[in-house]
Amino acid sequence: MKVKTGLYKHPIDSHLMKPLTIDCHNCSGICCVALYFSKIDGFPQDKKAGVPCIHLCPNGLCAIHSDLAKRNLTGCTHYDCFGAGQIITQSLYAGTLWWEHPGLKEQLFSDFMKVFQLQQMRWYLLQCTCLNQVEDLLPDIVQILSEIESAYMDLDHLKHCSQANLHERTNIILKEVSRRFGSQWSDRPKKPMFSKKFDHRLFDKTDFSMALLIGSDFRKSQLIRVNFLGADLRQVNFSGADLYECLFLTQGQINAAIGDAQTRLPPYLKKPASWK
Repeated sequence: MKVKTGLYKHPIDSHLMKPLTIDCHNCSGICCVALYFSKIDGFPQDKKAGVPCIHLCPNGLCAIHSDLAKRNLTGCTHYDCFGAGQIITQSLYAGTLWWEHPGLKEQLFSDFMKVFQLQQMRWYLLQCTCLNQVEDLLPDIVQILSEIESAYMDLDHLKHCSQANLHERTNIILKEVSRRFGSQWSDRPKKPMFSKKFDHRLFDKTDFSMALLIGSDFRKSQLIRVNFLGADLRQVNFSGADLYECLFLTQGQINAAIGDAQTRLPPYLKKPASWK
């Protein structure tokens, strides 16, 4: 039997990640209230979780959304909820707005954080379905995805969804996928690699999972089956780099990085508008 050696199955459904794409107009500004902000992380203010942002309008939209990049509010422009906001607002709470029902606010925000984590698992598992050499894992992957989607049927299903169990089973799959593609995912903490010079290099099956790579330089490097699971890629320069066969990248990580028109991304990710 001929063994497939390419990373991806082809063709990849261009709409695969659409259910995990943020849609602020179908949300109610939940992330602008539920999360704590720190100015040092690129948010407009220091604020506690549960306190609305100073720029949040009464209709749940951001008053300065079109100017976020100009104001260098990178915490806002980089954030990605994996579509949890619209699932909470439109599906689970059926259009209920947190400011109209103060008694529901705390539970709604708690449910948002739970859905965010479920959506994150869903993102990684859907990536796995794009890969070759994982056919035997697909029944388990599909089962977990089905359980996550079932949790969104109503609030009672979400309440009884075992997030810890799903997380444990997802981790087993991600570790096995990493092993098969040679990136050797390790749980051991990695030394910070701030502003490291990695440009014009070949990285093959390197494990950067959970690594702190802030400000590092990967310009014009080729990265083959490199594992970026959970890595901090803020201000990492990928200009001219080839990331096409990297594992476990998210849109939020890419939003936080630097790139250009020549940067090559995996097929399920979009280049930020600033990458010119």
